[in-house]
Amino acid sequence: MPTRLSTQASQSGEETRAKIIAATLQTLRDEGIVGATARAIARTGGFNQALIFYHFGGVTGLLVAAAVSEGEQRAARYAPRLESVTTLAELVAVARDLHEAEVAQGGQNVLTQLLAGAASSPELRAGLMRAFQPWMQLVEESVERVLGTTPYANLVKSEDLTFAITSLFLGIELMNTLDPEKESALSLFTTFETLATVIEALLRVPVPEPERASPKKRKKKG
Repeated sequence: MPTRLSTQASQSGEETRAKIIAATLQTLRDEGIVGATARAIARTGGFNQALIFYHFGGVTGLLVAAAVSEGEQRAARYAPRLESVTTLAELVAVARDLHEAEVAQGGQNVLTQLLAGAASSPELRAGLMRAFQPWMQLVEESVERVLGTTPYANLVKSEDLTFAITSLFLGIELMNTLDPEKESALSLFTTFETLATVIEALLRVPVPEPERASPKKRKKKG
C-alpha cells in the first residue's frame, strides 16, 4: 500500500511534469521548434533544465510528451460534442469550433512547429501519430454514426474517411498559419457546411443495384 510520503512525491512529480510541458508549449508558440531548447524551456518555466532530462530523458522526449498531452486534452474537450454527432453538418461545426479555438489559443503554431520538427525526428513523428489517435478515434466513431443509418454504411471504409478528414483539417490549419489575418479557413468551413447538407441528402439515396442481363441477352451455350 503506498505511503503518504510516496503519494505526495508522486503528485509533486506529476505537477512538475505538467509545469514543464506547459513551458514547452509556450516556448514553441514564442520561439518555434528551433528555439525550443532545454535552456529556453527552463527559462520560460522558471526551473532548472536538469529536470527536463530527469523527467523526460531529453528535449525530444519532452516534445513527444507535450504533443500527446495536447492530443489527450483536445480529445477530452471535444469528446462530449463529437459523441453526439449524427450528421456531417454537425461534424463540420465541431471542426470549425476546434479551428477557432486553436487560433485563439495559439495551438496552430504549436502544431506547425511540431510537424516541422517531426520531419527530422522519427521519435517525434511516432509521438505525433500517438497524439492524433484519441482525436482520430472520436472522428471515426462519428463517421460510423453518420454512415450507419445510410445505404452506404458497408460500402465506405470509416478509417479512410477519418484519415481524409484529419488530413484535410491539418492542411487547413497549416495553410492558415501562412496568412492568419485572412479568413479563408472560416470561409472554407462555411462552404463545407453547405456541401454537408447536399452530401447528407445524397447519402439517403439507395445504392443502385448492378444491372443484370435479361434472359434474351444471355448467350446460349452450344
